[in-house]
Amino acid sequence: MRTRHPWTCAAVLAALLISASCKPKERAGPSGQVGEASPADIAAVRDAVTRGMHEVAFDSLTAAHIGRHCVVIARTPEERARADSSPPPLGMVRRLGGTTIYKGEIQNLSPDGLKICAPYPTSGQQKVIEIPRADIRSIYLAK
Repeated sequence: MRTRHPWTCAAVLAALLISASCKPKERAGPSGQVGEASPADIAAVRDAVTRGMHEVAFDSLTAAHIGRHCVVIARTPEERARADSSPPPLGMVRRLGGTTIYKGEIQNLSPDGLKICAPYPTSGQQKVIEIPRADIRSIYLAK
């Protein structure tokens, strides 16, 4: 019994040392972002994503624009209960704090907002995201 006691103490001491050196993970906010992006970072991402596109006003969009590639800069929506919880394809949505950049094709226009879609690379299915007009800051269309 004497030989077990020192080994038990050593094991407990080692466990305490290991647990004391562990750092807690930094918790992300509801949008999945740890911090707010700076305006310079947002501008850099916007410029990279919209290269070769031109900015248009929401009011100038018509049915003729349906099917065209676009980039929509919008306010990040609050986390709500979503009916469709499938994640978007890679590159379709970029969240930068309070700003979200959407990239896809215009699928539908309405006075309340627009719907954009992007295909999943392997399944042949599409992800459709509806963006309310009140959240839209700017829209860029491919030439």
